[in-house]
Amino acid sequence: MPTSEAPGLFSRLRVHSVVEPGDDADGGICIVRCVAGVARVGQVFVLERDQDTAEPEGALTLEDIDKYRRSLEFIDPPHSAAVLLSGGPLDRLREGDVLVSHPAPDWYRRLEACGLRVLDLDRSPVLPDARRAHFAWAGYEVRPAATVGHARPDAAAELDRRWDSFAKSARLCTDEGEFCMMAPGPGSHEIGWIRVKDLVGADLPSRLLAGAGLREFLAVSVDGRTMCAVSDEEYDQWIIVHRFDEERRGT
Repeated sequence: MPTSEAPGLFSRLRVHSVVEPGDDADGGICIVRCVAGVARVGQVFVLERDQDTAEPEGALTLEDIDKYRRSLEFIDPPHSAAVLLSGGPLDRLREGDVLVSHPAPDWYRRLEACGLRVLDLDRSPVLPDARRAHFAWAGYEVRPAATVGHARPDAAAELDRRWDSFAKSARLCTDEGEFCMMAPGPGSHEIGWIRVKDLVGADLPSRLLAGAGLREFLAVSVDGRTMCAVSDEEYDQWIIVHRFDEERRGT
């Protein structure tokens, strides 16, 4: 069962309709679908379009979750429920609006700053164990598919060019631009794989450096078969492409 102590907690709710807007400015009841993460009683939500402001307008607290007249502590994708929200008027909410838990974890903000839409924490058993993937990334199992020297005047552009080529040929992304990656920063193994959608589609190494401060990173395809990574070494950066065998993925 999910717990509120889970690392990197976040969730996203899509509004279906406002059922009872309330008699005053203190919230009301609406129908929502959980589309990412796990939404729990007690979480605070803001409209997705307001999440980057220092003090988002109309922060709402999730007071109760009701599904088939049964009170729940949480809902997860793709389930819908009636929820009681407090803390502000619901007249701003429209069908299709997305509420995001607030404050967002640091890793969420850093990835979205790179042009990556965070879709969910991905616990699929087809994905490789995070520590096993890290060993491959660190070079214990594979050699680099390409290296780019730090001293090159065009090192950043060359790394982007080669990454784009290798990631495309390895089919890292789905046709919709989705793949999984480890969270930036400490605690990435505990957070696990994060499913993202690339809204840009090119120059990922440069974007991750500019938006998240990452010189190295680890990504896998959503079917768990292929890993593509960048490792920052003493004199150069490595691009690593690795395929996991069927028997050992997720172990």
